[in-house]
Amino acid sequence: MTAQRGPVQGGRPLTLWAVWLIATLVASLPLFVSSIPPLGQHFYNIVRIDILAHPVSYAGDFVVRWDPLPDLAMDLTVPWIAKLMPVEWAAWLFIVVELALISSGCLILSRALNGRWSWFPLTSFLLLYNWILIRGYDNFLFGIGLCLWAIALHVTLRRSTVARIAVSSCSALLIYFCHLFPLAVFALVTGTWELGCLLQEDKFRIRSMFRHASATLVPLILPVVLLAHSSTGGLRGSVDFGFIHLFAKVSRWLDVFAIGNPPADIAILASLGLTLAVGFLLRWWTCQPECRITVIALPLVALFAPFSAFASYGVVERCALSFAFLLTALVDVRASRPRLQRAGAVALTIVFLFRIATVTADWRAAKPAIQAYRATFASLKSGSVLFQYKQDTTYPSPRTAPDRWNPYLDKVVALATLDRVLVPDLYLKAGQQPVLYRTKNAALRKFQDDIENGDKAFRANDDMLRAWAANLQKTFPDLPTRFTEVYLAVFDPQRRLSETLAGWQLVATLPEHRLYRMLPR
Repeated sequence: MTAQRGPVQGGRPLTLWAVWLIATLVASLPLFVSSIPPLGQHFYNIVRIDILAHPVSYAGDFVVRWDPLPDLAMDLTVPWIAKLMPVEWAAWLFIVVELALISSGCLILSRALNGRWSWFPLTSFLLLYNWILIRGYDNFLFGIGLCLWAIALHVTLRRSTVARIAVSSCSALLIYFCHLFPLAVFALVTGTWELGCLLQEDKFRIRSMFRHASATLVPLILPVVLLAHSSTGGLRGSVDFGFIHLFAKVSRWLDVFAIGNPPADIAILASLGLTLAVGFLLRWWTCQPECRITVIALPLVALFAPFSAFASYGVVERCALSFAFLLTALVDVRASRPRLQRAGAVALTIVFLFRIATVTADWRAAKPAIQAYRATFASLKSGSVLFQYKQDTTYPSPRTAPDRWNPYLDKVVALATLDRVLVPDLYLKAGQQPVLYRTKNAALRKFQDDIENGDKAFRANDDMLRAWAANLQKTFPDLPTRFTEVYLAVFDPQRRLSETLAGWQLVATLPEHRLYRMLPR
């Protein structure tokens, strides 16, 4: 059967949004299992939010220095909510909002670009549980959701350049304060879309080129000025483009849709790959003429993006995820073989439900582990210090090492901070967070950071652990006098390291750590 002309019949707005609401509730089921999901840096975020909500309580160890940083989505909003409810629930609510913002943003952007409501953006629900979420990059994901809505507003105002510039200037400023990467995505998409609109005009005029260029560049002026005057603007770091490692980048594209549950990860990747292939073979995919440059640019940018840049990691993965969400809105579906398309929609729905069921089961299984950590941390002496030693500093793919990411608990020790225990392992860095360690604790943070962010990744052994523990005592001989107790959490989920550690007493065996107390010398 040959393809029919025209796109697939769109859904009625009320019906479509009703389905979106139901899908959002279903997608949120894993979050209802526990107030603290096992999401890597989310543990850091909870602690940072509590410090911002109650700065006086933490004034002895931390200092708050506000700065126009491009990474403040949670920091500017959640502390206010944390004054009304427990901090873990305030952070939990933020995750629910960020997921809803992304899926609804895909829906509304598709409407703005294609001029009609479509079912296809609902495939974004298949992408919500991803490696970036597991790593706990909350500000980034919230910024992507806001970016999708901002692009939709930009496109909706296509008939008024002045209104487009004014609204997008406000949007760009909001996105900037959420996270810098979504601002780059916003600039890329609006810029290529404006270029596409220019090329679709009957006559090429200087005035028209100026209008489209202004709509692209003017909204970025204030964010660029703020960045230049922020502490983030002074960050330095190597840029690893990896031009000869293109296949490794494609592998990272696949990694970003895995979360450490092999059956569900395979189902997601297989269903998305099959849908993409069938769509190409049957010529289902189409897009508006002004969007063609954008659709071509997205995979090229993801292919040639650096692995890391300016102290930021996971750039390729962030590109792949952001662009995948965008493509659910940019691409439309031609009407062809309706029975096959309906069967495909049913199959994708089943895969979505399977993903949610597996995540819910995994997070329910992780809940007792997190509760065990919370109970143990509550028993530690107030005014003590807790270091962490990791058995390895590698970050393998969730496709090849699923146990490393499911559950992802190597940062759970951060929660001890809530019990007034100093944890030098918190990710608090000038230019990236408004909360910093006080000067008296900066050396402890640097010592902790050196083992995790050295020049080479490693897999630890007993000799390395003993040497590190001895070096800790040698470097900071005053620890017993500065703190009520000195604790060490050894991250060893595979139990490769020996339990015996000279100079330390084992006080607790936790799901993925062993907790030691320093003995008097």
